[in-house]
Amino acid sequence: MNPSAKSEPGKSEPGKSEPGKSEMGKSEPAVVLSGVNAWYGDTHVLRDVDLTVARGERVVVCGSSGSGKSTLIRCINGLQPHLSGSIAVTGIRLDGPAALEAVRARVGMVFQSFELFPHLTVLENCTLGPVHVRRLARAEAEALARHHLARLRIPEKADARPADLSGGQRQRVAIARALCMEPAVMLFDEPTSALDPEMVEEVLEAMVDLARSGMTMVCVTHEMGFARRVADRIVVMDQGQVVEVAPTDAFFAGPRHPRSRAVLGLAPV
Repeated sequence: MNPSAKSEPGKSEPGKSEPGKSEMGKSEPAVVLSGVNAWYGDTHVLRDVDLTVARGERVVVCGSSGSGKSTLIRCINGLQPHLSGSIAVTGIRLDGPAALEAVRARVGMVFQSFELFPHLTVLENCTLGPVHVRRLARAEAEALARHHLARLRIPEKADARPADLSGGQRQRVAIARALCMEPAVMLFDEPTSALDPEMVEEVLEAMVDLARSGMTMVCVTHEMGFARRVADRIVVMDQGQVVEVAPTDAFFAGPRHPRSRAVLGLAPV
Protein backbone atom coordinates (compact mmCIF):
# COMPACT_ATOMS: atom_id res chain seq x y z
CA MET A 1 0.00 0.00 0.00
CA ASN A 2 1.56 3.27 -1.08
CA PRO A 3 0.91 6.44 0.93
CA SER A 4 -1.23 8.95 -0.86
CA ALA A 5 -0.15 12.53 -1.33
CA LYS A 6 -2.39 15.09 0.34
CA SER A 7 -0.94 18.40 -0.80
CA GLU A 8 -0.29 20.26 -4.00
CA PRO A 9 2.76 19.21 -6.01
CA GLY A 10 5.90 20.81 -4.67
CA LYS A 11 4.20 21.77 -1.41
CA SER A 12 3.86 20.01 1.91
CA GLU A 13 1.46 20.55 4.76
CA PRO A 14 2.81 22.12 7.96
CA GLY A 15 4.32 19.42 10.13
CA LYS A 16 4.31 16.84 7.31
CA SER A 17 7.06 15.82 4.95
CA GLU A 18 6.85 13.59 1.94
CA PRO A 19 7.62 9.89 2.62
CA GLY A 20 11.13 8.82 1.60
CA LYS A 21 11.73 8.22 -2.08
CA SER A 22 14.31 6.18 -3.94
CA GLU A 23 16.21 7.63 -6.90
CA MET A 24 13.54 6.08 -9.15
CA GLY A 25 10.82 7.99 -7.28
CA LYS A 26 9.28 4.93 -5.67
CA SER A 27 8.55 4.76 -1.95
CA GLU A 28 11.14 2.74 -0.08
CA PRO A 29 9.41 0.48 2.43
CA ALA A 30 10.54 0.75 6.03
CA VAL A 31 8.15 -1.95 7.27
CA VAL A 32 6.38 -4.67 5.28
CA LEU A 33 3.89 -7.15 6.78
CA SER A 34 2.53 -9.83 4.46
CA GLY A 35 -0.16 -12.29 5.55
CA VAL A 36 0.83 -12.03 9.21
CA ASN A 37 -0.97 -14.22 11.74
CA ALA A 38 -0.38 -14.33 15.49
CA TRP A 39 -1.96 -16.08 18.45
CA TYR A 40 -2.06 -15.68 22.22
CA GLY A 41 -2.70 -19.26 23.28
CA ASP A 42 -5.91 -20.24 21.49
CA THR A 43 -6.82 -16.63 20.64
CA HIS A 44 -6.15 -15.64 17.04
CA VAL A 45 -5.06 -12.01 17.57
CA LEU A 46 -3.78 -11.11 14.08
CA ARG A 47 -5.49 -12.44 10.96
CA ASP A 48 -3.74 -12.23 7.59
CA VAL A 49 -2.47 -8.69 8.14
CA ASP A 50 -0.93 -6.91 5.15
CA LEU A 51 0.60 -3.47 5.69
CA THR A 52 3.46 -1.49 4.15
CA VAL A 53 4.93 1.63 5.75
CA ALA A 54 7.15 3.82 3.58
CA ARG A 55 10.31 5.44 4.88
CA GLY A 56 9.43 8.78 6.43
CA GLU A 57 5.75 7.92 6.68
CA ARG A 58 3.66 8.36 9.83
CA VAL A 59 0.95 5.77 10.32
CA VAL A 60 -1.58 5.80 13.15
CA VAL A 61 -3.21 2.49 14.08
CA CYS A 62 -6.54 2.64 15.89
CA GLY A 63 -9.41 0.39 16.88
CA SER A 64 -11.24 -0.88 19.94
CA SER A 65 -9.54 -2.64 22.83
CA GLY A 66 -8.59 -6.19 21.82
CA SER A 67 -8.58 -5.42 18.09
CA GLY A 68 -4.92 -6.46 17.73
CA LYS A 69 -3.33 -3.04 17.26
CA SER A 70 -0.76 -3.37 20.07
CA THR A 71 0.06 -6.91 18.98
CA LEU A 72 0.68 -5.57 15.48
CA ILE A 73 3.45 -3.21 16.53
CA ARG A 74 4.90 -5.69 19.05
CA CYS A 75 5.29 -8.14 16.18
CA ILE A 76 7.22 -5.56 14.16
CA ASN A 77 10.13 -5.64 16.60
CA GLY A 78 9.71 -9.27 17.65
CA LEU A 79 8.34 -8.73 21.16
CA GLN A 80 5.41 -10.90 20.06
CA PRO A 81 6.19 -13.76 17.64
CA HIS A 82 4.14 -14.12 14.49
CA LEU A 83 3.40 -17.70 13.54
CA SER A 84 2.80 -17.29 9.82
CA GLY A 85 3.33 -14.71 7.14
CA SER A 86 6.37 -12.45 6.94
CA ILE A 87 7.63 -9.21 8.48
CA ALA A 88 10.54 -7.18 7.12
CA VAL A 89 12.02 -4.01 8.62
CA THR A 90 14.36 -1.92 6.47
CA GLY A 91 14.74 -4.94 4.22
CA ILE A 92 15.59 -7.39 7.03
CA ARG A 93 13.16 -10.28 7.27
CA LEU A 94 12.27 -11.15 10.84
CA ASP A 95 12.94 -14.89 10.68
CA GLY A 96 15.54 -15.85 13.28
CA PRO A 97 17.65 -14.73 16.28
CA ALA A 98 20.25 -12.88 14.18
CA ALA A 99 17.55 -11.05 12.24
CA LEU A 100 15.70 -10.25 15.48
CA GLU A 101 18.80 -8.59 16.92
CA ALA A 102 19.38 -6.63 13.70
CA VAL A 103 15.76 -5.46 13.55
CA ARG A 104 15.69 -4.38 17.19
CA ALA A 105 18.79 -2.29 16.55
CA ARG A 106 16.79 -0.40 13.90
CA VAL A 107 13.50 0.00 15.76
CA GLY A 108 12.74 2.25 18.72
CA MET A 109 9.81 1.31 20.96
CA VAL A 110 7.93 3.58 23.36
CA PHE A 111 5.53 1.84 25.75
CA GLN A 112 2.54 3.20 27.60
CA SER A 113 4.18 2.33 30.95
CA PHE A 114 7.54 4.05 30.24
CA GLU A 115 9.69 0.96 31.12
CA LEU A 116 12.48 3.07 32.62
CA PHE A 117 14.96 1.55 35.07
CA PRO A 118 14.05 3.17 38.41
CA HIS A 119 17.51 2.74 39.98
CA LEU A 120 19.27 4.59 37.13
CA THR A 121 19.35 8.30 36.40
CA VAL A 122 17.74 9.69 33.26
CA LEU A 123 21.17 9.96 31.63
CA GLU A 124 22.03 6.37 32.58
CA ASN A 125 18.71 5.14 31.18
CA CYS A 126 19.46 6.87 27.90
CA THR A 127 23.07 5.71 27.56
CA LEU A 128 22.56 2.06 28.49
CA GLY A 129 21.63 0.92 24.97
CA PRO A 130 24.17 3.02 23.05
CA VAL A 131 27.03 1.82 25.30
CA HIS A 132 26.14 -1.86 25.59
CA VAL A 133 24.39 -2.51 22.27
CA ARG A 134 25.81 0.05 19.85
CA ARG A 135 29.23 -0.02 21.58
CA LEU A 136 29.58 3.75 21.69
CA ALA A 137 32.17 5.29 23.98
CA ARG A 138 30.51 6.54 27.14
CA ALA A 139 31.37 10.18 26.41
CA GLU A 140 29.83 9.88 22.94
CA ALA A 141 26.74 8.16 24.35
CA GLU A 142 26.30 10.86 27.00
CA ALA A 143 26.62 13.63 24.41
CA LEU A 144 24.00 11.90 22.26
CA ALA A 145 21.69 11.47 25.26
CA ARG A 146 22.00 15.11 26.27
CA HIS A 147 21.24 16.13 22.70
CA HIS A 148 17.98 14.16 22.67
CA LEU A 149 17.01 15.25 26.18
CA ALA A 150 17.40 18.84 25.00
CA ARG A 151 15.38 18.01 21.89
CA LEU A 152 12.60 16.70 24.18
CA ARG A 153 12.91 19.87 26.34
CA ILE A 154 14.11 18.16 29.52
CA PRO A 155 17.91 18.67 29.52
CA GLU A 156 17.83 19.67 33.19
CA LYS A 157 16.53 16.22 34.18
CA ALA A 158 19.65 14.29 33.13
CA ASP A 159 20.71 13.54 36.71
CA ALA A 160 17.21 12.90 38.09
CA ARG A 161 15.74 9.48 38.70
CA PRO A 162 12.41 8.40 37.18
CA ALA A 163 10.62 8.61 40.54
CA ASP A 164 11.38 12.34 40.64
CA LEU A 165 9.71 13.03 37.29
CA SER A 166 6.12 13.63 36.25
CA GLY A 167 4.44 11.09 33.99
CA GLY A 168 4.86 13.35 30.98
CA GLN A 169 8.54 13.82 31.73
CA ARG A 170 9.05 10.07 32.09
CA GLN A 171 7.45 9.46 28.71
CA ARG A 172 9.66 12.09 27.11
CA VAL A 173 12.68 10.36 28.66
CA ALA A 174 11.43 7.09 27.16
CA ILE A 175 11.25 8.76 23.74
CA ALA A 176 14.74 10.23 24.18
CA ARG A 177 16.07 6.82 25.20
CA ALA A 178 14.64 5.24 22.06
CA LEU A 179 16.09 8.02 19.88
CA CYS A 180 19.55 7.42 21.37
CA MET A 181 19.61 4.11 19.48
CA GLU A 182 19.22 6.18 16.27
CA PRO A 183 16.40 3.97 14.96
CA ALA A 184 15.09 3.84 11.42
CA VAL A 185 11.54 3.31 12.72
CA MET A 186 9.80 4.47 15.90
CA LEU A 187 6.91 2.47 17.35
CA PHE A 188 4.53 3.95 19.94
CA ASP A 189 2.11 1.77 21.91
CA GLU A 190 -0.56 4.13 23.28
CA PRO A 191 2.11 6.46 24.71
CA THR A 192 -0.37 8.79 26.44
CA SER A 193 -2.83 6.26 27.89
CA ALA A 194 -1.09 6.10 31.31
CA LEU A 195 -0.80 9.87 31.67
CA ASP A 196 -2.94 12.34 33.56
CA PRO A 197 -4.91 14.53 31.12
CA GLU A 198 -2.80 17.62 31.78
CA MET A 199 0.36 15.70 30.80
CA VAL A 200 -0.93 14.29 27.53
CA GLU A 201 -0.38 17.42 25.45
CA GLU A 202 3.31 17.74 26.32
CA VAL A 203 4.00 14.19 25.10
CA LEU A 204 1.93 14.67 21.96
CA GLU A 205 3.83 17.89 21.19
CA ALA A 206 7.12 15.98 21.52
CA MET A 207 5.80 13.41 19.06
CA VAL A 208 4.67 16.13 16.66
CA ASP A 209 8.19 17.56 16.70
CA LEU A 210 9.58 14.10 16.00
CA ALA A 211 7.17 13.65 13.08
CA ARG A 212 8.27 16.99 11.62
CA SER A 213 11.85 15.68 11.51
CA GLY A 214 10.77 13.00 9.00
CA MET A 215 11.04 10.00 11.34
CA THR A 216 9.17 6.87 10.24
CA MET A 217 6.50 6.32 12.89
CA VAL A 218 3.86 3.70 13.61
CA CYS A 219 1.70 4.82 16.50
CA VAL A 220 -1.15 3.07 18.28
CA THR A 221 -3.27 5.80 19.83
CA HIS A 222 -6.79 6.96 20.62
CA GLU A 223 -5.75 10.59 20.20
CA MET A 224 -7.56 11.40 16.97
CA GLY A 225 -6.56 15.07 17.09
CA PHE A 226 -2.92 14.00 17.06
CA ALA A 227 -3.64 11.53 14.24
CA ARG A 228 -5.27 14.21 12.13
CA ARG A 229 -2.38 16.58 12.73
CA VAL A 230 0.51 14.19 12.10
CA ALA A 231 -0.45 10.97 10.32
CA ASP A 232 -0.07 10.33 6.60
CA ARG A 233 -2.42 7.37 6.82
CA ILE A 234 -4.86 5.85 9.30
CA VAL A 235 -5.09 2.09 9.81
CA VAL A 236 -8.20 0.72 11.52
CA MET A 237 -8.21 -2.75 13.07
CA ASP A 238 -11.09 -4.93 14.22
CA GLN A 239 -10.92 -8.49 15.57
CA GLY A 240 -7.32 -8.92 14.45
CA GLN A 241 -7.85 -7.67 10.92
CA VAL A 242 -7.02 -4.46 9.10
CA VAL A 243 -10.46 -3.29 8.01
CA GLU A 244 -9.59 0.11 6.56
CA VAL A 245 -6.48 1.97 5.46
CA ALA A 246 -6.91 5.51 4.19
CA PRO A 247 -5.02 8.77 3.76
CA THR A 248 -5.72 10.91 6.79
CA ASP A 249 -7.79 13.57 5.03
CA ALA A 250 -9.96 10.95 3.32
CA PHE A 251 -10.43 9.03 6.56
CA PHE A 252 -11.70 12.03 8.48
CA ALA A 253 -13.82 13.19 5.56
CA GLY A 254 -15.66 9.91 5.18
CA PRO A 255 -14.60 6.66 6.88
CA ARG A 256 -16.06 3.64 5.10
CA HIS A 257 -16.02 0.77 7.59
CA PRO A 258 -18.45 0.72 10.57
CA ARG A 259 -15.53 0.27 12.97
CA SER A 260 -13.83 3.34 11.48
CA ARG A 261 -16.99 5.37 11.98
CA ALA A 262 -17.17 4.16 15.58
CA VAL A 263 -13.56 5.33 16.15
CA LEU A 264 -14.68 8.83 15.16
CA GLY A 265 -17.92 8.63 17.13
CA LEU A 266 -20.05 8.62 13.97
CA ALA A 267 -23.29 6.74 13.52
CA PRO A 268 -23.25 3.72 11.17
CA VAL A 269 -24.51 4.26 7.63
